[in-house]
Amino acid sequence: MEILSEFMHSYFLWRDPMIVGAVTGAICGFLGVYVVLRRIIFVSAALTQISSFGVALSFYLEGMGLAIFASLIDPFALSLILTVLAAAFYALKRDFSLISREGVIAFGFLLASAGVIILGDRIAKGAHDISTILFGSAVIVDPMDAYLIPGIAISVFIIHFIYYKDFIFVSFDPESAQLFKYPVRRLNTLLLITLALVVTVATRALGALPVFALLALPPLSSLYLTEKLKLVFVFSAIIGGLSAVLGYFFSFILSIPTGASITVCASIFFILAVIWRQIRISI
Repeated sequence: MEILSEFMHSYFLWRDPMIVGAVTGAICGFLGVYVVLRRIIFVSAALTQISSFGVALSFYLEGMGLAIFASLIDPFALSLILTVLAAAFYALKRDFSLISREGVIAFGFLLASAGVIILGDRIAKGAHDISTILFGSAVIVDPMDAYLIPGIAISVFIIHFIYYKDFIFVSFDPESAQLFKYPVRRLNTLLLITLALVVTVATRALGALPVFALLALPPLSSLYLTEKLKLVFVFSAIIGGLSAVLGYFFSFILSIPTGASITVCASIFFILAVIWRQIRISI
């Protein structure tokens, strides 16, 4: 009770992180259904690392004093540009000659990861900032994120509400969609760009590890809870939001890294969902 009382009295500290975490978890959980069912989980992993690389590169360029490019080297702007370009490239490019698409994804993931580590050793802000980018180690977020992330989440949700049937059709039956003259490439590109946009703002606020976890684990949990696609989206968004909120709560009261705490909470939901499925089957 004493811990809970202390937590409640610290409302001014955790209000913004809770808002950011809940909204990020919900929208990542929602988009993650496409990521899981289309079997492009490692695309989301690559995008989170590319987004992290953009933030690290921004710090590095800032340290070099390139003031003339101040607008372009803003962490959000540079990260967004690189992530959107990577998402568009993957969506539009189908043939990679002798290399599989999975190989290209692995290349992007590894190159971006190595770049983050190398730049982390060079930037003046130090290793702590790179740790924050990768794992989300702080319980305090930029106040602007409390407005930016909900705004982007609402915009992305509206786009998906409008194109819901189209996204579902081109995602799970692209051959039929092409026969019906659907703009499959453009819809896939739009879908991945919305994913890249969310990944960019979420990675800057939470870190690459928790964002990847929120894109993968809530949808996997939901698939164990229901077979109805619309409910999968709903459950995934709820589990994502709860994972982030509980992750911030335990991070705050136990003084543990936020990103790891969010990831563990999402993992616990997944384990509970698996157990629930096994219980249902055995009854």
